[in-house]
Amino acid sequence: MSEDSEGDMNHDGVEFGGYAESMAELESILASLERDEVDIDTLASQVERASQLIAHCEGRLRATELSLQTILAQHEPPAAAAQEES
Repeated sequence: MSEDSEGDMNHDGVEFGGYAESMAELESILASLERDEVDIDTLASQVERASQLIAHCEGRLRATELSLQTILAQHEPPAAAAQEES
């Protein structure tokens, strides 16, 4: 199973899929909004879900970036690491 297919849950108990699944759901919500297919009674909940998905995806991107920086820093020559610290 790929890491992207694993679900996450935030502290409020809201469930999210992996990054790709969350982006697909977000794109679906946005497409519905653009086509005026969202009922006025569900508009607020759809916009709220889109907001949650955006925050989730941004968090996944930040976590991945930090992870990559850590991995790449392990392979930097010592002189390059010393120059960045000064």
